[in-house]
Amino acid sequence: EQDYEKALEWYHKAADQGNALAQYNIGYFYGKGYGVEKDYEKALEWYHKAADQGHKGAKKRLKRILKKIIK
Repeated sequence: EQDYEKALEWYHKAADQGNALAQYNIGYFYGKGYGVEKDYEKALEWYHKAADQGHKGAKKRLKRILKKIIK
């Protein structure tokens, strides 16, 4: 059984300490609507934080979301 809300709570704790993977995962949750309402703006915010630390997956996700928004 998956508890996205609990996972998100733990990711926030790690993200607040600067953990890029946790920031990426929060962005992913917002982008997919896991445990939260789907919100591309919040996803972008978290992906930017992770990408600024060099997270390659976050950089790729940013590009995908921006393509969807620009269309």
